Order: sequence, then C-alpha cells, then structure tokens
Amino acid sequence: MKNEEIVCYCSDVTKGDILRALENGARTLSDVRKATGACTKPDCMNKSPRKSCCSPVIMQVIKEYYGIR
Repeated sequence: MKNEEIVCYCSDVTKGDILRALENGARTLSDVRKATGACTKPDCMNKSPRKSCCSPVIMQVIKEYYGIR
C-alpha cells in the first residue's frame, strides 16, 4: 500500500496520514482516530470500495509500523 492510498474513505485519510500520526506518538487505533479523524463517520459501507469499516486496515498499518506480526 502506497502512502497516498486512501485508507478511510469517510474522512479521506491516507496511509501517510496514519503514519504521520504514528510518528507523532499515536500508538493505538483510538490514538489514530483522534489524530486523523479516521474511522469516526458512519458511512463506511457506502463510501469504501471494501464495503466495510477501515479499522482493520488501520490496525494493519499500525502493526507494520511497529513491526508486529
């Protein structure tokens, strides 16, 4: 996934936005939500091409950033 790729379609949050939040101290999904606004609007089913919430993708970015498998 490239940094410019949208992760949260409801709030137009990219992978790069999430990485910046992590670089600035975010450590959890809740921290990323507060820092970026991702995963805070109820329209995921309609806006996301995945037709689901973005939280699993955000968690994957967090895990990759911290080297967790």
